[in-house]
Amino acid sequence: MKKCKKKFSALYLLWLVPGPLFYLLYRISFSYPQFVEKVFSRSIFRVVNQALSTATGWFSFSLGEFLLYAFILFLAVFILIMIIKSILANRDWWKTLLKRLFILASICSVLYASFIGLWAFNYARAPLADSLGLNTSPATAEELYSVCETLALRAVDLREKVNESEDGVYVFSKQVSMEQTTKLYNEAALKTGHDFLSGSFGMVKAVTYSEGLSQANITGVYFPFTAEANVNVNVPDLYFASAAVHEAAHQRGFAREDEANFLAYYVTSFSDDAATAYSGTMLALVNSMSKLYAEDDELYSAVKKMYSDGMRADLSNYREYWQAYQGKASDVSEKVNDSYLKTNMQQDGVKSYGRMVALLIGLWRKGEL
Repeated sequence: MKKCKKKFSALYLLWLVPGPLFYLLYRISFSYPQFVEKVFSRSIFRVVNQALSTATGWFSFSLGEFLLYAFILFLAVFILIMIIKSILANRDWWKTLLKRLFILASICSVLYASFIGLWAFNYARAPLADSLGLNTSPATAEELYSVCETLALRAVDLREKVNESEDGVYVFSKQVSMEQTTKLYNEAALKTGHDFLSGSFGMVKAVTYSEGLSQANITGVYFPFTAEANVNVNVPDLYFASAAVHEAAHQRGFAREDEANFLAYYVTSFSDDAATAYSGTMLALVNSMSKLYAEDDELYSAVKKMYSDGMRADLSNYREYWQAYQGKASDVSEKVNDSYLKTNMQQDGVKSYGRMVALLIGLWRKGEL
């Protein structure tokens, strides 16, 4: 009987193995980016994620969002029961507590292994710049100016072709933005010959509790367990199409935030729809202008003068929206996101979003901006 019990206990211990094992494989994978790119990102992940995304795509709502709420509820109930049972166990309270903690650790181990296996290995894939053949070496102030000038002039032209509200602010259907994302990627793949951009995925979905995302200063979130790209539908229209394409980039295996941000511009730039292209161009322009300001404020001012009244109104409207959500919640959210990115080997943390400019510079150098 004792021997059988020992085997049973040892079998239970195996549930703790997946997390540490996958973490070890994950850290090793960063030494083999080309292998990860070819074997995982463009093969295993692509097949599995398209199938998973298609399956969850049958749900009109974000399945991942509700699974998250269910898991939080489960944790709360589990911990409450753990405390009650430990109290009722009297002298054996520590045995009951350890048993429950072991079960919780096992669940976390399996979930973490699943997170890495379904998604996180993509952080170790080869840089997008390699796939696109871009030179992303440090840029001069003059190169930054040229990029900003190009984007500003394009934004001015596109802004004249979009619809606006009675307040003179850019408006675009969020539903259309969510529905057209897969089409945008497939069109970009067709026009560029980059097949890795194409695929059959479920549409981008709205987060039901978008107000919560606004409080956390989040415009979108990707759920790797359901392969769903989700967006905050409460935000102003200006960057909404860009946010949808950004989250869809994660859905296609581009984990790094700078690359997803770059793809938000790159993919929308091939759209024949002025409203879609404008959203991506403004995202690229604002990030590039931040870099230019740090390098040369006079050149920054020269480009800023090119902005049209419509562009200024759109940017002002966007700033006003987010100013209402500045506070402890947004600060905590930023710190959590920063820690998450650094844990996944993105050493710049939340600053990595702005690294899209290096890719824009590479695109300009290639004559394709």
